Amino acid sequence: MDYRKIKVQAVILNGQYVLMMRVPGGIWTLPGGEVEEGETPDTALERVVNEATGCAIKVTKHLSREKVNEEDCRLRLTFLAEGLSKQYDPKGHGGPLQVDWRSLRSPELKELIYDKHLAGKERV
Repeated sequence: MDYRKIKVQAVILNGQYVLMMRVPGGIWTLPGGEVEEGETPDTALERVVNEATGCAIKVTKHLSREKVNEEDCRLRLTFLAEGLSKQYDPKGHGGPLQVDWRSLRSPELKELIYDKHLAGKERV
């Protein structure tokens, strides 16, 4: 299996907010990245989210699997995760990415995240 073709992303909730990231001026996306050889999707996700956002997480549930036809990605896995620190403040992260809590009540996030990944799945 070509691990470079698998990307993982996390839905990390804080009430009605979801943790998102973006390159300054870019579009907001769920935090995530590529699975490296020798990693499980869970451990890859925990690593890439921490690297990108400074937030330590624990994967709690697999939400969706999506086949993708992109040059650098063939499969995207989405997981529900929880932050290990309830006091996580994305504004304190000094990395090159912007990280923030975004409202799931906004129409675009409701369709993009809630309807696509969470509807009926957020409870175990």
